[in-house]
Amino acid sequence: MPLRSYAYDWIAWVVLLAIPLIVLWQNTTSLEEQGVAGGGPMTDAAMYPGLIAWILVVLSGVNGVRILAGRVAGPSPIRTGPTTMLAIGTVLLFVVYLLALRPLGYHLTTPVLLAVLLRAFGLSFWTALLGGVAVSLTVAAVFEGLLNVVLPVGMFSLTVFG
Repeated sequence: MPLRSYAYDWIAWVVLLAIPLIVLWQNTTSLEEQGVAGGGPMTDAAMYPGLIAWILVVLSGVNGVRILAGRVAGPSPIRTGPTTMLAIGTVLLFVVYLLALRPLGYHLTTPVLLAVLLRAFGLSFWTALLGGVAVSLTVAAVFEGLLNVVLPVGMFSLTVFG
């Protein structure tokens, strides 16, 4: 199997593997420094993202083995269209979001991420903006207010419900 014929599979594999690795890195740095990692399930904000990240790492490993074994659809000319570009843009936006989460915090990054995603999926500018803020505040109310989970506060130490 020539590795060159599966270049796009490897590129997709690396990009998708970056997301759980960034999450695990943040769990051991930012959340650890804030004192919200390493505790019990009710006080450990890093538990759920870490669990999902490890599941994604395992699935990425399985996919890497499939690519090495030639068990993917096979080399074909890549055809990019609007859906492909939307998927690539969404993954890259999520990687940027994860990298910005530590310095800026949840309350500054999440509404922007959600608004951009909602806009990319066809909502009007104002609907996407209001929807992003509303969903972000609802999630924060549940996690900060009801579950007492500390969300990343960033350099401004911004919390709304905590």
